[in-house]
Parts: sequence; C-alpha cells; structure tokens
Amino acid sequence: MDTLRLVLVFLHLIGFAALLGGFLRQMQLRMMVIGRPVIIAAVAQFVTGAALVWVRTALDMSVADAKMIVKAGLDLAILLLAVAGVRARPPWMFYGVGVLAAAATGVAVFWV
Repeated sequence: MDTLRLVLVFLHLIGFAALLGGFLRQMQLRMMVIGRPVIIAAVAQFVTGAALVWVRTALDMSVADAKMIVKAGLDLAILLLAVAGVRARPPWMFYGVGVLAAAATGVAVFWV
C-alpha cells in the first residue's frame, strides 16, 4: 500500500508539472487558450489527490482535513474552469486556471 502511495505522489507531481507547464507554455506562445494537456493534468491532479487522501487514511497516516478540503476545492475549481474554458475561451478563464494552480501549490507547500 505504501508503494501505491508513492506512485500516486509521483503521478500527482507529474500532473502538477503538466498543469503549470501547459499554462506557462501557452503564455509563452501568447495563445491564451486552455489546451487538452491542461485538462488532462487537471483531471490527474483531482483524481490522484483524492486517491492520496484515501490511501493515507487507509494506512492510518495523518490527514489535515481542512487543508485537503481546500486543496480539493481548488483542484475542482481548476478542473471546472479548464473544461469551461475550452468551450467558451475567455482569457479570464485561462488566467484563472494559472492563478488557481499557483494557489493550490501554495496551499500544498506552505500549509503545514
């Protein structure tokens, strides 16, 4: 079960890299639209994050409930904004995904 937790952490970090990397690449290209990699990364972040909470609970490891609720909310908001942004394509949705991804990262790193 610990191996599963480590694999999920690895996939969660890959999802983060793809999410923020996809956003930054679109910024570099000056194409303020949400691409498919960003949506896939948002799904990966949400799913692996939920699975990580489940595995940590199953292993009787500590879980900061308030932090996980905030992270899940941010990840869900990113996912919904990314999916809606593909269809509607307003620039504020694109920037919203980037700001929320940075906020989720800040919560993960600084909330101890």
